[in-house]
Amino acid sequence: MNDGENSDPVSFEEYSIVAQGLQKSFGKLKVLSDLSVKIPRGTTYCLLGPNGSGKTTFIRAVAGLLRLDGGDLSVLGEPVSNVCRVYPRIGYMTQHKALYPDLTLQENMEFYAGLYGIEGARMSERISELLEMVDLADHSQRITGALSGGMYQRLSLACTLIHEPDLLLLDEPTVGVDPILREAFWRFFDDLAEKGSTILITTHLMDEAERCKIVGYMRAGRMLAEGSPEELKRLAGLQPILKLSVKEPEASATRLAAGGFDASVVEGELHVAIEEHRKLKEVLDLVEPLDLRLVEPTLGDAFLRLAEEVQR
Repeated sequence: MNDGENSDPVSFEEYSIVAQGLQKSFGKLKVLSDLSVKIPRGTTYCLLGPNGSGKTTFIRAVAGLLRLDGGDLSVLGEPVSNVCRVYPRIGYMTQHKALYPDLTLQENMEFYAGLYGIEGARMSERISELLEMVDLADHSQRITGALSGGMYQRLSLACTLIHEPDLLLLDEPTVGVDPILREAFWRFFDDLAEKGSTILITTHLMDEAERCKIVGYMRAGRMLAEGSPEELKRLAGLQPILKLSVKEPEASATRLAAGGFDASVVEGELHVAIEEHRKLKEVLDLVEPLDLRLVEPTLGDAFLRLAEEVQR
């Protein structure tokens, strides 16, 4: 877990992004407030938080697109002031439209390939591979401005990946993308991470956040909680709930409470909080259910619980 303070010595070979005490305001609005985070190389890292929490501002700072008011930020081992030295190793997919609407899909891909010095057979091979990956191979000669929102998003991702970046910055990349293609995208992201690339992603989709190795929860420009999805669930105080249908729920709840379990009756159904899955046998030794199901907490549940705790 991470409490937002990163005072230990840092190995820049180990981390793609190291931020310490970042500050950024737009006029009187403070967007980043003493933000500290370290993002390891070769991982998928998801930034969660309500709108206005500073997620996009942080990503833009990492990409070198805005000047911070204070703090230290390094990207791929370089101070962000020297980000131009590592920029060819960064891929950034913004929420805003960044493609040329009057060009075809093929021409947009060729333009982005040219920016990174990719030419000839390698360019053709890379474009074909990526258009196939985003399921746009049959549309390469279509005008980009005529694409649907989902198709445009898919092309944007393909252009972002053209130069095989070491650090991929994705600001809500799957908006408008159907579930089948989202699954294909995530398989691709996981493969990139396994090969050593770092993926920093923002999303409002909890099932996507669940797939990331590390999740950081931001609010009001600060990192409030960080860890694996399971660690965040524990931090929020969430546990799996065993829901049982029994003949005498009140008597069963009393028996389980005497055995040290957190048991309650909800609308005639017996609910038992399970700290560890091995405790299931102990519960079943004390009661004889007619039916049962185990409900695991979700990252969405943790997100709501953490937000409620901050507002208190």
